[in-house]
Amino acid sequence: MKIFKLFLLSLTLIGTSAFAQQFASSGMQVSFNITSINPAATFANVNKYMNSGDFKKLGISAGLYAFNANGDDPTTHVIDFYYTDIDSYQKAIEVAATSAAVLELQTTGLKNGTVNTSETVYMNVREKITPQDVEKNKAFYIWRVHTSDLPRYMAAWDKMVSEIEELGIGSDSYGMKVAFAGAVKGETLFVWAGYEDHKQMMEQLAVFNASETLANFNRATQSFSEVVSNEISSQLSLWNGELYTQ
Repeated sequence: MKIFKLFLLSLTLIGTSAFAQQFASSGMQVSFNITSINPAATFANVNKYMNSGDFKKLGISAGLYAFNANGDDPTTHVIDFYYTDIDSYQKAIEVAATSAAVLELQTTGLKNGTVNTSETVYMNVREKITPQDVEKNKAFYIWRVHTSDLPRYMAAWDKMVSEIEELGIGSDSYGMKVAFAGAVKGETLFVWAGYEDHKQMMEQLAVFNASETLANFNRATQSFSEVVSNEISSQLSLWNGELYTQ
């Protein structure tokens, strides 16, 4: 019941204001966290699956990312699948149940030291991204946030984003997803920002982190929210990236 209520709440929050509607987003992300002792073999195995007929007929995009910094979490990589709606998600579940390509992905992974450690479903509620951003984004900063008052947090977030857009200190692309099921670190929200490379990420975040806008946001939300994890990841490959913004 809690998960169902959270899903309904995430849908309600998509259009809470004119500004929010501008950056509202639909769709879902399913993340498979993995640990790998042989990254090259892991990449080859995932790439083979992504080029299989079973994956191609899903009509979705997917990415493989390596974690550069994630604290004491042993996770080394994450495979993200991006669905336009719940119908495409349901189709993927049905296809996977009998897919020879999925079976090969799993069995080969076990042989080469790739272990699936967790699975998480996120619902998109905010997103600013263009097809050009999808193409150029290679480095990502992630905030996992726990909040006891989701509507209040998102209202404050919308206000902050409006201000950084006006000041010109936000990244070209960023978004927010509600953790629907399987949150790996107790997060309510998965917030991300994308950059062309790690140098750009460091430079832009230095300005953002020093801003009065962020300080005001932190003061406004500290009584009912906390960042439970900060992470950095690099995109190793993106399949069907042109579908992400369709």
